[in-house]
Amino acid sequence: MSSPAKHQVADPPASQTVFPDEILEEIFLRLDAAEDLARASTACTTFRHVVSARRFLHRFRCLHPPPVLGVLEFDAPGTFHPAEPPHRSAPAAQSADFTFSFLGTPHCWQVCDARDGRVLLYRRVSVTAVFADLMVCDPFHRRHVQLPAIPDDLAAATGGWGMQEFDPFLNPNSDNAKPDFSFPVICAVQCEHKLVSFHFSSVTGQWQGITFNRTISLEPFFVRFQKMFERHYAHGCFFWMINIVSSFLVMLNMHDMKLSVVDLPPGIHGIPRARAIVEAGEGMIGLFTLSDDGMLQLYYKSLRGTEWHHERIIPLPKPNSYWSIDHTAAGYLLLKASQLDPSLFAMRESQYFTLNLKTFLVEELCVSWEPEWQHERIIPLPKPYSYWNNFGASAGYLLLKATPRDTSQFATQYFYFTLNLKTFLVEELCVSHTRGALLYASFLSSFSLPSI
Repeated sequence: MSSPAKHQVADPPASQTVFPDEILEEIFLRLDAAEDLARASTACTTFRHVVSARRFLHRFRCLHPPPVLGVLEFDAPGTFHPAEPPHRSAPAAQSADFTFSFLGTPHCWQVCDARDGRVLLYRRVSVTAVFADLMVCDPFHRRHVQLPAIPDDLAAATGGWGMQEFDPFLNPNSDNAKPDFSFPVICAVQCEHKLVSFHFSSVTGQWQGITFNRTISLEPFFVRFQKMFERHYAHGCFFWMINIVSSFLVMLNMHDMKLSVVDLPPGIHGIPRARAIVEAGEGMIGLFTLSDDGMLQLYYKSLRGTEWHHERIIPLPKPNSYWSIDHTAAGYLLLKASQLDPSLFAMRESQYFTLNLKTFLVEELCVSWEPEWQHERIIPLPKPYSYWNNFGASAGYLLLKATPRDTSQFATQYFYFTLNLKTFLVEELCVSHTRGALLYASFLSSFSLPSI
């Protein structure tokens, strides 16, 4: 009788190879995107420990651009359009508090800049304040720091400019090899014969004022409106393009602290939100410009040179759209395509796209719906052959001013009218030599209480 087969016992599994943290770091650094790193960190405690280390995170940020999470509307408090599926950043876009609820009174603050994971907010306190209040926020960690006011002795260098005429922005961290968690803030004031800048350091907690004399004077009209200046940054230099009329850039080199003028390529002018200056390699800058045929043109030149070279033409999706360049940050160009409804002439849907500045890949980011305007009526106005101005609405009326078109001499009389916002009745109010006015409305004393 044959003996029973012996029971075969399997050898114990070989122990898994354990990689030291240094090897895991090198593996994780070779992942393509931050989303892949986030998924890897959930695999086990060891991976999580390596990925969450400050030293590793700094190395990863130096090698990879941060993911694009969405769009913060300029000037709008708490209006954030997150990346939408199938965009790879859609899940992470929900992690931050872009309503700024941690501020207590978020509705008082408006967005003016965003860079390096921070958002710069401003708040208009009163008409007597020289400059607005500023706040730096971290929406992911829900932290914020309010900046001290610019001292009066520094503000005096502007010659009285302030409030609406200043341009606050975050100074980019140009040294990626050095871990730096400070946030420099700059406020620029464009003047006719000079540029006045105020520099805040979160390390010292103090402001410093610097004045730069211009080689080319600007028209007094333009320096009164900061919105006429579009600001760009590349290789430690700030560039301001003056919209509508200019064929040059104003460049502030932060390395030697000098102000100079850079001519644009022939035929290129300062059309609003149609140009962008970017870094184009070591010591080179690039100029993106939108053309009327839905193409994105790229020029480049040496930072210290004068001659521009045409590099390439990048076709854009969404034909028959109005394109604009909204922002440049973290290795991306933010583009917006707005569709025009030919039947209603109403802007309905805007689609945001990103352009990778290394690969020139254009990807759709999200969709933003803008309020649809309906045409209600046409209201004829008296005083033909006049220039009309709107001076605002108050107490249920719109205040209008008519200036006669007198080509022989300057007009000395202005005709003021009111438009009833309920009945749309236009009535002449008065004739005055005053160029500007505020509407005042009040009940008679027998029907109202004292207001003071």
